[in-house]
Amino acid sequence: MPLSPRPQQADVTTLVHAARRSDEHAWTQLHQEFNPTLRRIARSRGLSSPDIDDAVQNTWIKLHVCIDSIREPAAIAGWLETTVRRESLRLLQTHVREIPTEEPKPSGDSPQNGPEVRLLERERRAVLTRALATLPDRQRRLMALIAHDASYEQITATLHMPAGSIGPIRSRCITRLRRHPELLRLLTTA
Repeated sequence: MPLSPRPQQADVTTLVHAARRSDEHAWTQLHQEFNPTLRRIARSRGLSSPDIDDAVQNTWIKLHVCIDSIREPAAIAGWLETTVRRESLRLLQTHVREIPTEEPKPSGDSPQNGPEVRLLERERRAVLTRALATLPDRQRRLMALIAHDASYEQITATLHMPAGSIGPIRSRCITRLRRHPELLRLLTTA
């Protein structure tokens, strides 16, 4: 599914040169021209909708970072195609990595540590675990790292995720979790 830009090659070259000079209009035109095809390529790889978003977003981020080093601006379509395919494959190859944690040990028999409180905590943890399991692998791993107070640098190194995409992906995770029926019931009864 090669990218076939509609504008003339000279127009694409002009857009790339303008984008190199931080021309927002040029970036918008490049995005409008190539984004639908990038999404089709990512979708053809069998990615979930959030992973398609990530693959395409990462492709644009990489273009933004590397645009000055592209030797043939007229070949931007091929560069974008190759990059989105690599990003898609990278997302498909990410495996589930669980981060084992110890159960907190109750300290004493105060009413705050009574059996009812422990039972409710276990139920809440089970609901959260089930809700997290519905997230795509990459988002689940991101939320686990955030829960363990990992820094952006640690998350970037562990997940090979640009620091600029951590916040938006985290936001999408929270939005999805808020719609999870069990968590929704738990939040409304709490």
